[in-house]
Amino acid sequence: MSRGAEFPSGIGRRSEDLTPPRTSGAARSIDGPVERRRASRSLWAACEALLSAPDPRALNSALDQLGAAFECDGVALYAVGPSGTLEPWCARGDWRVTPGDLRDCMSVPLFRNEQRVGTLDLQARAGQRWRPAQLALIRTAAGALGAALGARVELESLRRQPGRDPVTGLPDAGTFHARVEEEMSRARRHGLPISIVLVDLDHFGALNARFGRQVGDASLAEVALLLRLQLRETDIVARLGGDSFGVLLPETDAAPALRCANRITRALEEHTFPRVGRVTASAGVAAGPRDGVEALELLEQADRSLGLAKKAGRRRVVVAARPHTH
Repeated sequence: MSRGAEFPSGIGRRSEDLTPPRTSGAARSIDGPVERRRASRSLWAACEALLSAPDPRALNSALDQLGAAFECDGVALYAVGPSGTLEPWCARGDWRVTPGDLRDCMSVPLFRNEQRVGTLDLQARAGQRWRPAQLALIRTAAGALGAALGARVELESLRRQPGRDPVTGLPDAGTFHARVEEEMSRARRHGLPISIVLVDLDHFGALNARFGRQVGDASLAEVALLLRLQLRETDIVARLGGDSFGVLLPETDAAPALRCANRITRALEEHTFPRVGRVTASAGVAAGPRDGVEALELLEQADRSLGLAKKAGRRRVVVAARPHTH
């Protein structure tokens, strides 16, 4: 558990569907448009912190941002552990109570798709009841935080498994190429489209040289989380080595694959990495059966597109040119 607050005793064991009291009286702060935008920025900053390398400072930053967004005195995060039970992860704020100090508290379940991944506990400020604007933001936050927390916990748990990259938890190159063969075979059998996106981080070698291998590995782990969050559950993303990643998009033709590649590079560019700051990427896209019906063909076309993106100045996406017909 990250330090910074005394962990709430028993609050994580309240009913997960606790209904907050109704709000009365005039509301201030996040009820106005400017304040709502400020609270939303705090929420997304918290999600970004949850994607950061697993260190206490990042977690404390996440909870501080949530406390600002929700205007509450205490925030605690629980994650579902290997045994399937909720385990305290980190807490911020003063959870100690004195006799007669009755405050509104809320326990919000966090899901990633249909899977329960954790719980967010909130303690209101003294004398404050939950307002509709706060509850609306909390509902929005539950989905975003569940996705971020779920992706992080999943990849951390997979790092030690065979066929997984130990730095990111993603499938390694061998596993990725095997899945490409499987999905290409299925696509040929059923006449389905399939696409591959290859992603390289721009000038990552210089980043490693400047900040060191440990910072570089932490950035790669965050890249893996960001990629995973941009994709469907049926998509496959892998680390192919160094700063190279591969994305396999079953049942996807060139146009949506191009949109996916642009979404990936934009998400990477908009994310702030600790110590490193901003990172850009180049990507190459190839789609079958247009660009090939064999795994090797499609991979070579995607690699050729990636090479063109780099030669054109990096920080861009290139899709394989449509073959000429005579």
